[in-house]
Amino acid sequence: MSDELSLAGRADDLRTLLDAADRARSGNSATIFLGGPAGVGKTALTVAMTRSLPDFATVTVSGVSTEQYLNYAAVNRLIRSMRTKWSDDAGRADAVPADSTIISAGGRLIAALDEHEEKPVALIIEDGHLLDRMSLQALGFMLLRTTHDQLLTVVNTEHPFETRQATGLTESVQGVTQIELSGLDLDATRTLLQALGVSHLSEAQVAGVAKWSRGNPLYITALARTADEQGRIPERFLAADVPPSLTDAIDAWCATFPPDARRVLDALAVLNTPVSERTLRDMLDSTTTASAIRALVGGGAAEWIVTPDREARLALVHPGQRQVLYASLPAAEQRALHRAAAGVLQPPQRWRHQVAALDGYDSNLAEQLGAAAATEEDSGDLSLAAQFELGVAAAAPDSGRREAATLRAVRLLVFSGQYEAALGRAPVVEEYAPSPARSEALGLLDQAAGHDASAAERLLDAREAFAARGRDDDAARASTELAALQRSIGLGAQSARSAQYAIARTSDPEIIGQAQADIAYGTALQDGPAAGLRQIRHLRDNPTDVPASDLDSLVCRGIFRGLSGDLSGGVNDLRFVYRRHSPRVTRRNHFESAVHAASGYFLLGEFDEARRTLALAFDDAQVSGRDVDFSSIHTMSASLYACQGKWQAAEADLQQANRVAQLTDFGGPDFHHRQAAATLDFIRQNWHGVVAELSRVLKDSANDGRARLYGLWFLPLLGVASTHVQNRTVAQEAAEALNGLEETGALPLVARCWLHGSILVAENDLVAAIRTFRDGLAVPAERGEPVLHRSILRCDLARTLAANGQHQEAQMHARAAEKVFAAMGAPPLAAWCRDVLQDQSASAEATAAERFWNELTDREKDTARLVGRGWTNKEIAAELFVSTKTVEYHLGNTYAKGALRNRMQLRDLMQTLAKTGRVIS
Repeated sequence: MSDELSLAGRADDLRTLLDAADRARSGNSATIFLGGPAGVGKTALTVAMTRSLPDFATVTVSGVSTEQYLNYAAVNRLIRSMRTKWSDDAGRADAVPADSTIISAGGRLIAALDEHEEKPVALIIEDGHLLDRMSLQALGFMLLRTTHDQLLTVVNTEHPFETRQATGLTESVQGVTQIELSGLDLDATRTLLQALGVSHLSEAQVAGVAKWSRGNPLYITALARTADEQGRIPERFLAADVPPSLTDAIDAWCATFPPDARRVLDALAVLNTPVSERTLRDMLDSTTTASAIRALVGGGAAEWIVTPDREARLALVHPGQRQVLYASLPAAEQRALHRAAAGVLQPPQRWRHQVAALDGYDSNLAEQLGAAAATEEDSGDLSLAAQFELGVAAAAPDSGRREAATLRAVRLLVFSGQYEAALGRAPVVEEYAPSPARSEALGLLDQAAGHDASAAERLLDAREAFAARGRDDDAARASTELAALQRSIGLGAQSARSAQYAIARTSDPEIIGQAQADIAYGTALQDGPAAGLRQIRHLRDNPTDVPASDLDSLVCRGIFRGLSGDLSGGVNDLRFVYRRHSPRVTRRNHFESAVHAASGYFLLGEFDEARRTLALAFDDAQVSGRDVDFSSIHTMSASLYACQGKWQAAEADLQQANRVAQLTDFGGPDFHHRQAAATLDFIRQNWHGVVAELSRVLKDSANDGRARLYGLWFLPLLGVASTHVQNRTVAQEAAEALNGLEETGALPLVARCWLHGSILVAENDLVAAIRTFRDGLAVPAERGEPVLHRSILRCDLARTLAANGQHQEAQMHARAAEKVFAAMGAPPLAAWCRDVLQDQSASAEATAAERFWNELTDREKDTARLVGRGWTNKEIAAELFVSTKTVEYHLGNTYAKGALRNRMQLRDLMQTLAKTGRVIS
């Protein structure tokens, strides 16, 4: 990575260094301790600084881990560097013996520095934390006695406090500054990624990269190197392979720590979870663990995490760090450390390490793990159950049992959202002989890959095969999985039938609960969200009173409430689910609860809350999501950014959504992508674009169910846009479809009034349109105030009132709508209102100008017309064959009639009249 790229977000820090150089240049020496973890950009910053200082002589020395305990090793190398640079005399013996005093060593440094007197000196100390302590003290002695020299010293260190303390240069010493480089912010992260060739990132992705990397350019650069030929990184970058560049960098960094600290790093990589100091000490059987931990924490290689029960635990700072450390361990060393971990931990943690330490089969361990997997599955912890089943697959001597455990593990991994881990078992599953369980696992693997249509086919085969063998519970489970996929594909009737099939063949409350949710969703796809609500009307109104087995149905209720207009009720249901993180909710429903809650906040005009909720969904998808899941995040985010006027971010999200849609084998992602594209076009007032996008969606019969489900969202946009392009047929069809939706809450009524009023405007029936728009404003704000729709309606009412000559009321409504949009943070929509106000202002101005024009005599009009062209009095007199005094007389009368003060105002007024077409210039 070039130094220029590494400087992203470091402009202020570079300016601080250059200011220090200015002080040094004037004879006031300056010392900067530049701190921060490895890869944060310390060296790039100092290189950029020295390139900006051509008048300085630069001398650089780096700390070396192998010399940390050799007295004055760094001092001797520094003196040699000075003499090499200034006198070509580097061949003498070491200037400072190892038993010298600090005063003697510091004096030798001053003497070497004094040999150069021609221009200022920049002394760069790289990896200052690796300098031997005697050299640091000698350096401090030198700096304290060269305060009036032309000397700039920059000490790069991962431990700025300790390094500065070793030199004796406290904060009170004049000319000493400490800069702590932290991670890059969002803007700097975006700049660096773009400079590295990673393009078309959404704001959520940039925020995710900044969070994942902690803003460290080392990790950002490593991630950028996983990009494809189009400059795109994986949607789930947490699953991206660690590139060799990062492996090499982390290996080199870890090598700078003492052996006992490196041993702790290896143990943390093996444990792969935060642990107490006592656990590490017992595992490593070491008396130096405490000092090793201090070195790691001070060096930024590990950090303390306080658990909810207030216990401090040590952890690695980054997942990439763990991957590199673990992969670099020889297999024998991995097994040895896993055995050591198993020796100090209790089940269930012990079992994982026992499995990793295996060099053969262990039937007793397999029995323990199998029993533990069943217990965890029954309790709802499917993720832990999956890990235990994988342990059985590794430990069981019987091949049949290993196969059965692998297939169960795949199912549990998919159910718990660990899609990458599940897909990693695909080659093994494909090698198994055909069986119902294999078909089920392959179907779930297709689902994990985002291929819901092919997954449904495999699960249908699995269900029929289970049923043929009399395995009703397994057939019911497969049928529930099938129902969820069919609803994703948009097949409402089939989804409901598959769910009913499951209920008829099992007494498992978990399966029944999921199936009831699928029946409701299938019904909503067939007959609309209000029909879906009727299927789950048995749910208690308060979400906290809904039993765990009905939480999937609660998600559906929240979605249907929002889609039918009960915005506040929908948000309350969905917020309860996504904040609760119950294992009883399927991962897909948990994810959808956050996305649909964000949509509800959007329609309520609560943009900040919508953005925060989307961020939660994005984080959730990073940890346990499919690539296809990001499509709904990007489409919602694009609409939100468009309303906020952040067009570049909106377009980036839209491109990401489109890319994901191209990778799937079903139409849901494309449907939502086009709906978002239509929203962007609507806000831009590209009416033809709105009609084109939504008409294309509706022409595809595969979207019939989705169109019924999401009609309240897109029908008003389609209808209103159609009135602007004079396509009254489509507008009337949209209005009829909207009228056919069952209403719950204010939103449907407001939307109908908005669309009906727009149709009346297109028919030039302004009086009826005004009456209809007013009806929309009068709708009581039941079940959530539809701020977005009502405010747009108010703006359209203002425009219609102005067209009907009712300017005072038009201004009142335009200003009211503008105020709401400004409070929401929606500049493009506020601009609509300002356009209405400006049009009225121009109209009033033109009316006043016409009234003035009609009061003028013919000769006064002739004179005023020529003034409007910019003519002088002399030129006007010659043109009209009158004297200049006569021209002045006419102008005086004209000024009086128009209440004008000067010629310039008359010229402006004439130009206004020219625009109306009333004055021929």
